[in-house]
Amino acid sequence: MRDLQYLDNETCWLVKELKSNISQESYFLPRETGLNIMESAAENHNGVSAKCRNAKVEDLWSLTSFFGFSTQTFVLAVNLLDRFLAIMKVQPKHLPCIGVSCLHIAAKMVEDECNISPTHELIRISQSKFTVSDLSRMEKIISGKLNLELKAVTALTFLHLYHAVIVSLTSER
Repeated sequence: MRDLQYLDNETCWLVKELKSNISQESYFLPRETGLNIMESAAENHNGVSAKCRNAKVEDLWSLTSFFGFSTQTFVLAVNLLDRFLAIMKVQPKHLPCIGVSCLHIAAKMVEDECNISPTHELIRISQSKFTVSDLSRMEKIISGKLNLELKAVTALTFLHLYHAVIVSLTSER
């Protein structure tokens, strides 16, 4: 890669942003010990297994598509879900509420306020058996456990930055 001194201001800023995100990325990855607990949950029949987590991710994709949320909302919701599952031992019966809560938190962070469906509608479409107050309570728990660090550096963050750098470099020619 060329030296930064030969890059225009925009490309220089993008490269610095990329470096900054690389240094922050590990903070937003699920803990490996938590992921190992999920893997062993299938063997021990307690806690959320990787199979249950994957099914919930598929549900989140369906809800994201149904409500017309962006891919960024989906990626952030999955990141929140994985980080939460990696630090908390969760009973499978609570997974629907956790998943929808993660999606709702992500939608509030990414989407325009006018594009966010009412909470009761999100619960109804998800075909879950919890209340709006359950969802609100779970959102507070998730926010608390993740130390309010909800805006995560994700794989999508890097894809956007790499794309912007490539576009910037090719437009210089």
